[in-house]
Amino acid sequence: MEIIRTQSLMIWQGSFTLGPVHLQLAPGEILGIMGPKGAGKTTLLKLLWGFARPGSGTAAVFGIPPHLRQIDVRLRAGYLSDAPRFYRWMTARDFLKFISHFYPNWDESHVDSLLTDFDIDADRIVDGLSKSDKMKLALISALGHRPLLLLLDEPASGQDPVVCREILSFLKQLSRDENIGIVISSAVSDDLDRTVDTILMLNRGRVVHYAPSAELKKQYGLSSLEDIFVESVEKVSEASRRHNA
Repeated sequence: MEIIRTQSLMIWQGSFTLGPVHLQLAPGEILGIMGPKGAGKTTLLKLLWGFARPGSGTAAVFGIPPHLRQIDVRLRAGYLSDAPRFYRWMTARDFLKFISHFYPNWDESHVDSLLTDFDIDADRIVDGLSKSDKMKLALISALGHRPLLLLLDEPASGQDPVVCREILSFLKQLSRDENIGIVISSAVSDDLDRTVDTILMLNRGRVVHYAPSAELKKQYGLSSLEDIFVESVEKVSEASRRHNA
């Protein structure tokens, strides 16, 4: 059974329209959502997390509509926003302890292992952590209850390339080892090339492509998802200019 399924999913926010979006996510699959600022990436993640209600169509996570049963989804999923918030005066350990109170199935030993893997000093004040360590801490907080699904909003954005690769490699291994479904958004870049199984490309709320990453690269004869996105959008723009000429 798939973890996520959307059918003809749409939402209207002022003058912005997202959709229709049709997608599925299986256990152990990594879906990348790529697009420029304003493409609808965060909006789609919020729909899947239950922060927003579909305007039309359906979204199901674990077979249930997330906006109607938010707690049921959140006990089995982890979410990382593009700007994680912390109590900056807390230590990393205290912050994770605080988060643990929201999850009856919190796994302390798993959290300790992740702190070690990411080389984070749990007794350090959050405000004293580097930008990359804060992102890693936020990721650990989303993983402490051993979710079956991760929704990650641009976790590699603005990170050092080495840290970016470390985070994405970790996520790929995690999906394989623990059969976790992962949805990860990114700006138009080559960040996701080595990580995702399937790619959803969005531009101005519209779906540019939704396909297995390897198939799309073969179709275009290109090795970069960024290049495929740019070429696809340019073709649409050229067709639109010809139509309006």
